[in-house]
Amino acid sequence: MTRERIGIFGGTFNPVHSGHIRAAEEVRKKAGLDRILFVPSFIPPHKKTVSIAEPHHRLKMVELALENYPHLTVSSIEIDAGGKSYSIITLGKIKERHPGARLFFILGIDAFLDIETWKEYERLLDSCYFIVMSRPGNELSEGENVLGGKYEGRMLKIAEDMSITEEMCDQFSIFLLSIDALNISSTEIRQKSQRGESISGLVPEPVESHIKKNGLYLKPQKKEKMTEKKSSKFSFQYLPREVQISIQAAQDKKSEDLTVLDLRRLTSFTDYFIITHGRSSRQNAAITDHIEAELKKENIRPLHIEGRERGEWILMDYGFFIVHIFSSQARDYYSLEKLWRDAARMNC
Repeated sequence: MTRERIGIFGGTFNPVHSGHIRAAEEVRKKAGLDRILFVPSFIPPHKKTVSIAEPHHRLKMVELALENYPHLTVSSIEIDAGGKSYSIITLGKIKERHPGARLFFILGIDAFLDIETWKEYERLLDSCYFIVMSRPGNELSEGENVLGGKYEGRMLKIAEDMSITEEMCDQFSIFLLSIDALNISSTEIRQKSQRGESISGLVPEPVESHIKKNGLYLKPQKKEKMTEKKSSKFSFQYLPREVQISIQAAQDKKSEDLTVLDLRRLTSFTDYFIITHGRSSRQNAAITDHIEAELKKENIRPLHIEGRERGEWILMDYGFFIVHIFSSQARDYYSLEKLWRDAARMNC
């Protein structure tokens, strides 16, 4: 029985453009992949976040871009998780969801040359297959010297008339693949958008419409005029009972600066964020335990809870609402309220 082949194409996608789609389709065909998952990052660990569009916008743009490509799909796995997006963590989650599949991590040669800066890069290289694409400005052969040539014996350059066979997968784990790439960059698109120039042809038409409609990548003063309809307030009494219980439980344990964000019109992965912080990891653990206990009385249990051990950022996922319990430093650093600044909010 042939194992399913799934490509993992991660990135900021700020915004997704026609070059991304062209590259994915070419890789899919040459590598014989059944499908490719586009995985937009929540907070990319290697990039400054100043000019990055909000996660829900980047996710939506990828969804719009892939509407007519049945073998290309978007995964919200990193955006759902929140926090910095590390490939080794994402890969583990995808493995759990697709046991038995051959997973191929897709990236450009420029990113591969910096692989040693990635979190647990050696474990990542041992955990799946890699497809390294050619990019303007770098030679594919440079990949052979990554990490001092340590992985050269596991690499295979795929010739124009070759495809990746099962036999190759038994011998090699890193495939160098030359593609006919479009010379398009997200930076160029953002700059053109900022100057009010046309980006037609650089991005799929639905993506272009989304950028214009939402005033993405405009200069700050222009964007403010378009979004003067600042986040409207909403009342505690209209919140779902489960959210009310969580708020009350957090306040019982003296949580600080509790904020509720209404995400219903912005994203599909959840309806509400509850954001708060404590003065210590011990207090954060106590807030978490009390929320969990109060909701259990109503027979409401979390899908999962992450970060309880360290207490710097505890995430309680209840599906249609998510509770974020930070240390004050982590809350300032990740700044979810700024990332989701278009959301209606309520300070409790």
